[in-house]
Amino acid sequence: MTDYSAPITDKDIAKAKTWYDIVCWGGLLIVLLPVGIANLILGYLMGDSPCTLCWGQREQMAFIGVVALFMVRYGFKPKYLATMLVMAAMGLYSSFRHLGNHAARDVGQGFGLDIFGIHTQMWAEIVFWCVVMLFGLACFLAPRFDALIAELRGKSWRPMTGFMKIAFGIVGFIIASNAFQAAWTTGLPPNWGQGDPWRFSWNPKYIYWSDASWHGMWDGINFLGRRDVKDPDFAYAPNAAKLGIKFEHDAKNAPLELTGELKVSGEKAVPGITAKLNTVAFIRGEYVVASKYDFWFLNANLSTKFHAAMDPWFSANVLDLVGVTPLNDDAYVLMGSNKSILRIRQNPQADDVKGWANFTAGRDHVEAVGGFGRARIGTERAKMFYVHSSATDGRYIYTATVPDNKSKKTFVISKALQSDWVLSGEFTPAAPMLKKDRSLGELYVTGMVWEDGKLYAVSKNWNVLITIDVAKEAVESVLGLPADLTDIRGLVKKGDAFEVLDANRIITLTK
Repeated sequence: MTDYSAPITDKDIAKAKTWYDIVCWGGLLIVLLPVGIANLILGYLMGDSPCTLCWGQREQMAFIGVVALFMVRYGFKPKYLATMLVMAAMGLYSSFRHLGNHAARDVGQGFGLDIFGIHTQMWAEIVFWCVVMLFGLACFLAPRFDALIAELRGKSWRPMTGFMKIAFGIVGFIIASNAFQAAWTTGLPPNWGQGDPWRFSWNPKYIYWSDASWHGMWDGINFLGRRDVKDPDFAYAPNAAKLGIKFEHDAKNAPLELTGELKVSGEKAVPGITAKLNTVAFIRGEYVVASKYDFWFLNANLSTKFHAAMDPWFSANVLDLVGVTPLNDDAYVLMGSNKSILRIRQNPQADDVKGWANFTAGRDHVEAVGGFGRARIGTERAKMFYVHSSATDGRYIYTATVPDNKSKKTFVISKALQSDWVLSGEFTPAAPMLKKDRSLGELYVTGMVWEDGKLYAVSKNWNVLITIDVAKEAVESVLGLPADLTDIRGLVKKGDAFEVLDANRIITLTK
């Protein structure tokens, strides 16, 4: 431990001078290498022009280098250290945001030039982490701090050495060169960098200036950005207001022209369950119903055979249950609204201890299938959407997006291979019966089933049941449902009849 009560010696002063030289090297190198190479070699020689985020990262590196030289010239001050840490934090954020746009792309894909197989946005992340680590190491190995102050010998600044003059000159030149490149390629304010910058050229006719990035800059500022998607509308948690949706139930006003109608031909209440049920399935002669994280297997008279509940936050989180589909000969797939799944199997001798992680209830009746039984289905077109239904043809599992507060015009069917749960295809079905200026995104599909190459999907909004030919990727029929069914959930198909849930009642619909 440093004894600050001891007098400062010449050895302490010598260590302070060495420490300042190390900081000077750090300030020089962070500007000379990443900023200088990007400007002089990648820019002028190889024609690479920075995008808006690239410019921001260069500026943050330059700020760190300049502040380091301020410390070398004017001595160690807490505000210099604080400024370097703030700039490093901003740099880490901007580079993480930048590489986040491209990190999940296929091999070989990226943005801009790459060096040793790593694109510049990832190099920026590496540089800023190096700043945090190396300057932290420098502070850890620093001499006693009062020696850093005493080395000034009562003056307001430290004398310039030959090395300092060289470092200051190089840094000044590189920053000036970057300022020129910025003015030449992006123009003076209000112009600024482009998201997809043109190749650098000394010929003015190839220079493109734009202020387009300002447009919409301050509209709808949100910490979550595109991911501020409100929860779907569930039977137990209506959410129409936050979603900005007004559910309508007159099928004649649906976005699709009707090709027929279904009428109520039967009704059966589900007894003994007080929770508001959100989906229903009929698998291997048994009804399965679910509400949030709870699910029930029912007897023939719809009484409860047994109840179980999953832990939504274990391993791959599975949010509110929106669909149940068969898997192989004896298993089931519970689909969460976030397109994560839990595979289960009935087992009256299930191991309570093994089931503890997955289930909060019913561990003596149900078990996970395939390790933890959990998986995530990653999508592309449906990435920013929740789902409220699922169906399977035995090989693939299908989901349908529901509209939300961000988008009310998108409707995507996704399918994933059940052997590995990897996305195998997505499409928006063609709909020749779509009305003018209307969209399939108006549908709120809350139940879906597959049969003979067709998906049958029922919508709570507008009370319609559409038939989608999977091979043709097209809607081939639209059936209207009675308007007095105001909370349609789930879908079962039995021959020519359909069944849906409405307020904990199983409603039978026929032509």
